[in-house]
Amino acid sequence: MVFNIKGIKVEITFPFVAFVSFVILLDAPSNVLITVLSSMLHETGHLFTMISLGNKPEKVRFELTGINIIRNQEIAISTKNEILISLGGPLINAIMTAVCCIALPFYNNEKVLIFACINLILMTFNLLPIKKLDGGRILYFLLSMKFDFMFSSKVLKVTSLCFISIIFVWGIYIFVVSSYNFSLIIIAVFLFISYFNDNEY
Repeated sequence: MVFNIKGIKVEITFPFVAFVSFVILLDAPSNVLITVLSSMLHETGHLFTMISLGNKPEKVRFELTGINIIRNQEIAISTKNEILISLGGPLINAIMTAVCCIALPFYNNEKVLIFACINLILMTFNLLPIKKLDGGRILYFLLSMKFDFMFSSKVLKVTSLCFISIIFVWGIYIFVVSSYNFSLIIIAVFLFISYFNDNEY
């Protein structure tokens, strides 16, 4: 399904529709739905910031892995705007966390607390200075304002490996203690694969 919204091509892929339908039909746990919603809000934050700064994307694809924002290669984005766009996603998560914390005393509901915690985790995780994450992009662009491409890339690579290693070791510790929780190990492996996937920041 493809349509246009104010000059932006929006494509909703079959895997995305199938996944949403699958989750609804199986009556998935609320934590899964909240995580999906929080991730969508995160990407919407990037999209809203991009459009607000006059950098309208070429296409927005709803895929199995989430929202994929495809940039218009003909539009040059300044370093400052790149940093602001990278901050857009975590900022939305921070706002959602704050709203939930404010509402919690008046609306004491477990789902509100879970929503706040998931958004806080997403914000914190994405701000880590790791390649492919928002924090990595922010670090790269901050460095590139004073240093050349090679130096900025090297610092990002070293920093990324350090933090991925920390996550991996922490994941092993949690797995040993819990005897079943290996989610951080999977995340570390995924980040490690993404690290070597290509040379982009």
